[in-house]
Amino acid sequence: MNPKPGRGLFTLLRYLFNEIIMRHYTPIKIVLADDHEIFRDGFRVMLKKQNSIQLIGEAANGEQLVELAESLKPDVIITDIKMPVLDGIEATRYILNKHPGIQVIGLTMFDDDNLIIDMLEAGAKGYLLKSAHKKEIIDAITTVHKNETYYCKSTSN
Repeated sequence: MNPKPGRGLFTLLRYLFNEIIMRHYTPIKIVLADDHEIFRDGFRVMLKKQNSIQLIGEAANGEQLVELAESLKPDVIITDIKMPVLDGIEATRYILNKHPGIQVIGLTMFDDDNLIIDMLEAGAKGYLLKSAHKKEIIDAITTVHKNETYYCKSTSN
């Protein structure tokens, strides 16, 4: 679309927005893995209001997560650590071995130093407790997307 004279300021602004802003803007694509459906439902609802983040897939276990990572190639994966079939630590190792550009955040109910260390050693860039506030989850996603580390405020000490 080319702006035409006499079409008005609104048309010109819409054109500029589409051509300048939206052409260079793509949301962060994430996949969520958690064996609790109710948690995935709540997470999905929370992310619907975030224009900068797009949930492109959900997994109920580590095996499904590996398959989704392969087929969808997300920017960021948020994975529960304790899941059936294949846990989040092993799934992370496998995924990052094949796709080192994907960033991973470990997410769990457990504030366990050993789990944190295992997840980070597997290659995760971040770690969050499920009790984290929405803003902290968004901050973690945007931080690891920039290839930086993010640690849950309650575990970073």
